[in-house]
Amino acid sequence: MIPMRIVLDARKYYDFGIGTYIQNLVAHLESRCDLVLLVAPDDMHRIDQHCLARKRVNTSKKYSIRELHSIAADANKLHAHVFHAPHYTTPFGLKMPCVTTVHDILHVKGNGHYSFPKRVYAQAIIAHACNVSQAVIVDSEFTKRELMESFTITDERIHVVPLGVSSMFFKKYPAKEVQRFRNKYGLVKPTILYTGSLKPHKNVELLISAFSNMRHRSDFQLAFSGEYIKKHHELWNVIKQKGLTGDVVEIGQVTTSELALAYRASAVVVLPSLYEGFGFSMVEAMASGIPAIGARAGSIPEVVGNGGLLFDPHSAEDLTCTLENVLDDTLLRKKLVLRGLRNVKRFSWEKCAEQTFQIYKDVR
Repeated sequence: MIPMRIVLDARKYYDFGIGTYIQNLVAHLESRCDLVLLVAPDDMHRIDQHCLARKRVNTSKKYSIRELHSIAADANKLHAHVFHAPHYTTPFGLKMPCVTTVHDILHVKGNGHYSFPKRVYAQAIIAHACNVSQAVIVDSEFTKRELMESFTITDERIHVVPLGVSSMFFKKYPAKEVQRFRNKYGLVKPTILYTGSLKPHKNVELLISAFSNMRHRSDFQLAFSGEYIKKHHELWNVIKQKGLTGDVVEIGQVTTSELALAYRASAVVVLPSLYEGFGFSMVEAMASGIPAIGARAGSIPEVVGNGGLLFDPHSAEDLTCTLENVLDDTLLRKKLVLRGLRNVKRFSWEKCAEQTFQIYKDVR
């Protein structure tokens, strides 16, 4: 039997969030089908080093008018059985069934975080994706509700497929290796870790304020992995104004294996975001055996379940209180670690790929 040919738009292969989704989905799909990736020119060689799927370069810029047509032209030339858009920018003119993943609709519901033209563009493109896709995949029940409230799409065409967590985060690391990581980045005190982008909706300023409320203790550090906070001048100015520069550590963007060490080197992980379609840092923390604290917003409560603690994302005082409870109560920490390890079993890239592949078969 000729294997099903899936063409997947992988131009966001190295992006935060969506990049993690694409990388892990590809790794678990490439043995199931004839998978062809449309990749950005600069990514071709990098992806070649660890990905067996076939690749084709597409030179269109992300979020451009050109991509909406050139991606479809490439998929049509490759005679795909199914096209998968792993982000809501579904192209026009596809000659095969289409599956689109919508991780969230933040650009529509951004509450002032995005300009009017960007919101109009997102509204139009997501509406198009809902209209032309035979199936729409979402990461959470939260995003499904948001999509159905904001767009015309029937319940049966939306499929909730939870994301997974890399096996790297379950791995046991030698104490010496974790200590080397601490030494490399100057983690000399118990660390509160934030990992991810520093976009406004991530609500990082509230985390800084909550940490500032603990300054009288001087026995903790706040570390950032992902974007460099010094490049975000407004946030860095808040840190300077509060006199916290000596207690804030920049880990920056690291490999998955180093990120796993960052979790292991931390005392607690915090996600203060006002809006999330999923929330990778919560499942990664739980898989690493580190207490997870998330905002009571978006999909975070759904993902955290009873495996972590939640706080009011509009109250720095509530976050401070939650942090101090976790950091000071050894028994609570142990309970959270055990509950987190149980909860994270719900999330698997193998399951994600299996469900996604079944959707391909259903729409073909």
